[in-house]
Amino acid sequence: MPPSTKTKPDGSHQFLPVSLRLEAGAASHAGQVRESNEDVYGIFPEERLFVVADGMGGRAAGEVAARIAVDALEAFCREHRTSAPETWPFPLDARFSRQVNLLRVGLKVANQKIREESRKDPAWYRMGATIAALSLDEDHLVAAHAGDVRIYRIRSGAASRLTRDHSLIEEMKYAQPALPPQEIAALVNRNVITRALGNKPDVEPTVYMNSYADGDLYLLCSDGLWECVPDDHITRIILSQPDAESACYALIDAANAAGAPDNVTALVVRVSR
Repeated sequence: MPPSTKTKPDGSHQFLPVSLRLEAGAASHAGQVRESNEDVYGIFPEERLFVVADGMGGRAAGEVAARIAVDALEAFCREHRTSAPETWPFPLDARFSRQVNLLRVGLKVANQKIREESRKDPAWYRMGATIAALSLDEDHLVAAHAGDVRIYRIRSGAASRLTRDHSLIEEMKYAQPALPPQEIAALVNRNVITRALGNKPDVEPTVYMNSYADGDLYLLCSDGLWECVPDDHITRIILSQPDAESACYALIDAANAAGAPDNVTALVVRVSR
């Protein structure tokens, strides 16, 4: 059964399933340099699904790609939550659970839809989006991503990152963990994204499954936040705020105060049992 929901006075959403309560809020801003905001987020109570997408392609194309990605993922999760896997447009990976495959296949569908739409308008040529999604059932969470939209978990006051960016710089750090910071900073094209929706005919998102704990906080955010605000400062801001929505607006304010050269989006989920 889907959870019951109510909207709080501040606009955030509270979810009321039998043994799991989720409170979520989000905020987004164009930042201090960009003329438009190409980030898109989604809070979907029925699916217990939370998504942040960061559009690529410039001007309207990035926002179009990000919107397609969020909408396509939500639609797939809603329509196929209980359907037979044989009806899914991509085969399941037998190594993973149904919950994992739901996000995995949903992101493949989103990738396909972006590519289909990009052929309809020359202005949308080569548009794409990076994306991260979080879903929860009564026992587990699934985090999936393609690109550099991040998911953090805050538990017992300490933060950890659940995603590793699909970017040139992260791949170099992983391959050469002893590489000095000054050499990383000197890299040309170090911010190149190595995986995203819309770039190639198929995409394989990275998917992470684990349990959650009472009191966990989860942050989904675009690079406009984490590139401007250090992780420890992000954690302090979230813990200092009374609710998810307030935390998101405080994070946006911190990024803008730091100059925010890119669009900034934050989505916070609080878990209670």
